[in-house]
Amino acid sequence: MTVRFDSGRVCLDLADEPLDRPEALVRFLRTTGLVPPGTRLRALDTRWLAAFRELRDCVAELVGDQVEGRPARPAALELLNALAAASAPPAPRAVRTRSGVLVRALSGEPDCRALLAAVARDAVDLLTDPAARALLRRCEGPGCRRCYLDTSRGRRRRWCSSEVCGNRARVARHRAAHPRPARHQA
Repeated sequence: MTVRFDSGRVCLDLADEPLDRPEALVRFLRTTGLVPPGTRLRALDTRWLAAFRELRDCVAELVGDQVEGRPARPAALELLNALAAASAPPAPRAVRTRSGVLVRALSGEPDCRALLAAVARDAVDLLTDPAARALLRRCEGPGCRRCYLDTSRGRRRRWCSSEVCGNRARVARHRAAHPRPARHQA
């Protein structure tokens, strides 16, 4: 079972994706809603993976700079802006299934540049919106570098995922408060 954390933005979700094979990219595109289930992606190949990895690394760098209060590298901004300038994916449409339920579909098959543009625009929106930037946080879990928008009540969210990093922190606190007695060997 894969636990997905809720970052609050598609671009932040991408920043944490390993993208080690085409199936991982398809899963990302579908689980984030960039493409509806059943959307054909016939052209998706290793070139798409390389392009999405480049955007992933760019977004992770820019968001990390923002969270840490560092100025953004001009080359990273140039790449983000260039990718955001491409045309958007095909327009969404409401279509009726055989059972009569309305579902979302795209009016055509999206290409790589259009999907990259959608994620890059999300990153531009995030990084240029003062209210959204103020909600950016980095997970406090040891060794975790994930970023998310803290929309919790009181803005007290500490972990990317309560089920993963939050659980690890609770277990560590419990173990520190209740150490196991040393086992004696006979």
